Amino acid sequence: MNSYQAFDEKVADSNQFPNAISCLTRAFQDDPVLAYLFEDEEQRPLLLSAFFANRIAVNSPTDQLLVPVKPDDSSAAALWERPEKDSTNDSTFSAMVAGLTAILGQDWITDRLVNLFVLGEAKPKTPHWYLGFVGTLPEARGKGLASALISSVTEICDAENIPAYLESSSPDNVPLYERHGFRITGEAKIKDGPTVPLMWRDPIPD
Repeated sequence: MNSYQAFDEKVADSNQFPNAISCLTRAFQDDPVLAYLFEDEEQRPLLLSAFFANRIAVNSPTDQLLVPVKPDDSSAAALWERPEKDSTNDSTFSAMVAGLTAILGQDWITDRLVNLFVLGEAKPKTPHWYLGFVGTLPEARGKGLASALISSVTEICDAENIPAYLESSSPDNVPLYERHGFRITGEAKIKDGPTVPLMWRDPIPD
């Protein structure tokens, strides 16, 4: 039996990838960290689309892209990473960087991208589910779609006694994560950029 069966109905198939990319692109248009990474507001939609397309296209076995069940499967998306992911041997990062460097040039790496390494350095070493991204289309917010995609995994965390972790790239979202049992355990200051709350969730026993 698949130990992750609780969210099987929400796992995106490859036909849903384009809608998930479009959804995350729109949802993160004004996100403080990604706005820092892609400073040009006019170019940002294109760059965000390339960013999420490259990330999702990797389709690593340790990735779990979730979308709401129909008919709202294009309104929200969440990209989780399973606890068995080896972050020290991560090909997803290079896949994202390669396409964007072709657009933005090498200076972008030293001026912007390397400043985000502080987030990776702060990531806990304890195996955990990691919420990389969760976003909802602006017109679909307030319907509990993001919450459903979060709780699909936190329920597994509780059942299997596994913690979870995320960086709240927008401080406005901290209350949402707190409602799902996450708590702020620190912060990461990006050079010349925003300060990012770091949030950990211990499993909650029945």
